[in-house]
Amino acid sequence: MSGQSGDDMLGRGLRLLTVLAELPAGAGVSAIARSAQLPVSSAHRLLGRLAEEGFVAYDEDSRRYALGVRVLELARGFQRSDAGWAAASGPMRRLAARTGLPAIAGVLDGSDVLLVLTIEGTQHLQLRSAEGTRNPWHATSLGKALVAALPERERLLAAPLPAVTPRTVTTADALRTELTRVRAQGWAAVDEENEVGVRSLAVAVPGSETSGRPPLAVSLGATVVLTSRDELLTHLTALHTCAQDIAARLV
Repeated sequence: MSGQSGDDMLGRGLRLLTVLAELPAGAGVSAIARSAQLPVSSAHRLLGRLAEEGFVAYDEDSRRYALGVRVLELARGFQRSDAGWAAASGPMRRLAARTGLPAIAGVLDGSDVLLVLTIEGTQHLQLRSAEGTRNPWHATSLGKALVAALPERERLLAAPLPAVTPRTVTTADALRTELTRVRAQGWAAVDEENEVGVRSLAVAVPGSETSGRPPLAVSLGATVVLTSRDELLTHLTALHTCAQDIAARLV
């Protein structure tokens, strides 16, 4: 096998894994091949090889493929590595314990915020934000905190800004004004813009862009029925302290 064909096979395999990441219930080979824009025969052969290595699971009864346990091992290994965000875990756990609210860290990936670390709070009504989840940057406090500091934010403002809920801000002018305010005050907040019934507060981790990783932001999430906006803002000092503690550990 030539290097070029090997590279092509690797790329195709990664495309299949990326497709499966969006299909938690799994799918048949034809549907997967179509999503990955691959011939069915190639997809079938590669899925079989990935299944042998544990990166893909195959259910013979339903004839459906899904992600395998080795993917979880890779994800956990990344989180524990120097390239991951394990250094943020301690400060975020203290933040969640102090406020009772879930602490969530995310990075900007294209036009999305990718959640990289989540710590549960102690309130009896808990939000569930899974690591690996993507959300549009303009609908989240994490995204606004991150984009406000970017010199290339106009590129993101020029892209489509779809409404996620009826309260999502979707015009470039309104977002531009909000980002200017976020940059000046050092924090971002949203009320039910990404999920009805949920509000959040976020700050960017200072200096994280120089750590060799993507810039990081950390947030607190809350349900509107349990936490008012004013009450959420009382945790701003604790949130800033958490961000500064993370920054000290990323050096």
